[in-house]
Amino acid sequence: MRTETVPHIVFAKFTDDDILDEMGRLLYSILNIFATNGYRVKLFGNINFGELDKYGQLVPSMKNLDLVDTVPNNTSDMLYLFDREDRSCSRRRWRKKVQIKFDVFSSYRITDPIIMPYSVHPLLSGADLPARLETLRKNKKRLRIFFSGDTKGYTKNRIHYPNTKIPRLEVIETILQRMAGKTIYVKHEADLKRLFADGFINSCVIVDTSRLWIDPTDWLPDLSKTDFFICPPGYCMPMCHNVIEAMAVGAIPIINYPEWFNPTLEHMENCIVFDDKEDLIRKIEDVLEMGQQTISEMRDKVIDYYENRLRPRTFINNIESREENKITVLMITDKNTIRNASRLNEKSILISGKPTIENGMWYKLFGAFRK
Repeated sequence: MRTETVPHIVFAKFTDDDILDEMGRLLYSILNIFATNGYRVKLFGNINFGELDKYGQLVPSMKNLDLVDTVPNNTSDMLYLFDREDRSCSRRRWRKKVQIKFDVFSSYRITDPIIMPYSVHPLLSGADLPARLETLRKNKKRLRIFFSGDTKGYTKNRIHYPNTKIPRLEVIETILQRMAGKTIYVKHEADLKRLFADGFINSCVIVDTSRLWIDPTDWLPDLSKTDFFICPPGYCMPMCHNVIEAMAVGAIPIINYPEWFNPTLEHMENCIVFDDKEDLIRKIEDVLEMGQQTISEMRDKVIDYYENRLRPRTFINNIESREENKITVLMITDKNTIRNASRLNEKSILISGKPTIENGMWYKLFGAFRK
């Protein structure tokens, strides 16, 4: 007789507006990561979804999610997910309390937070994502270097630690101007399809998204057919969905913000790191001359990094394995970067990845005292 696995339950109640930012992407992302990894989500219905943008409006129809108007009676086996703790919920027993915060630029002296890995875009996520990725990673490679993404308005840089980041538009314009003979500038869908259908193209292929936008259903399959993907910074902050999506399918990122990952991405191990414009061109030329064995070894390390550091299930495992009852989860967001970019330094949790030794000792002493 087959027995069905009873899913864990997470009760979520959010009070502040920050979780509703970025067109509802933050709310969708944190709930989706639980809903697609063995949890039934009970979301307290104090959110007006009609006022949210497109990603927030997807939440009510999410699989494994129920909108509720009361706190469940027996919560001792549930996770409590919140931003600001509700007084009535604070008096209850929970298996774990998971508080969502956004400040990744502080050092955190007592708590030992978990930084939620940046994810693939909400439209590309789902319970079937691992199976899709496993299939896509087997696709034959057609392009050596690829970039497709919006560049309009991507002209600002707010991050200057540990070095100043070249904005996305400058990265792409530099390649187009300095490597015209080794770059294919695609403006039409038919031309892109032809490139993916032809034999291997050892060039840098850049799609003009003002004329051609790749459909979401084609995006991961196209990415999976390239050796390297250019991953310049996003609009408000360096971190962007496209680098996660590239790594998920095994495309090696060419990137100028490796320290935003924990642990830091390593040049010639699981990425290609560039600094200024001159270095960008040198690295592009190196990649065009790179041997297949080196590329294959790097691709394996990229996939391994994704599976062990970025995969949604890994994040859930980190929460479930923590001994403490109350856990702080930090989400990387545009708003926090805009407000606090100048505070980023070597002690920031985003860079250090963990509290300092001194801070860790305080955490252990405080934890022992609480027990």
